Amino acid sequence: MAVSAAYRLVSGTPFAAAAGAKTFMMAIAPAGHGLALVEFAISFDGVTSSAVPALVEIVTSTQATAGASGVTPTITQIRGRATGGSAPTGGGNYTTEPTALVSVGRFYVPQYMGLLIVQFPLGREIECDASGGTIKALGIRVNVTANVNVIGHMEVEAVG
Repeated sequence: MAVSAAYRLVSGTPFAAAAGAKTFMMAIAPAGHGLALVEFAISFDGVTSSAVPALVEIVTSTQATAGASGVTPTITQIRGRATGGSAPTGGGNYTTEPTALVSVGRFYVPQYMGLLIVQFPLGREIECDASGGTIKALGIRVNVTANVNVIGHMEVEAVG
């Protein structure tokens, strides 16, 4: 059985999120393959128990503008055979947002030590096109009301 090449993007230094919506991490498809989001995790280190939950969104991006990534996540192949050109690139801690973002999933997560881990069932992953297509990237966006640090990861598989 052939196993798709899978990659984990891990956040670098904690993302110091201030009030408002910001893209936490983006997995950008390479030229030869699309990507399927198979898992993601995100956690907050808030210390105020009365803070309202943060909005966490799964987004797709056309990469019409790439935005300004503050940190490049560590990208490691974790499964499958080594295949040239299937590794994604990525960005994190965006200071200028990439475009055009479309929310395809939304969750409330407590800012007070909140943790969310989502694993998609086989065949029900969220996918994007190869870099030449319309939807070129998958990302996680957070909207917080308190100053919190954010860490997490995304796991994607090469498709197509």
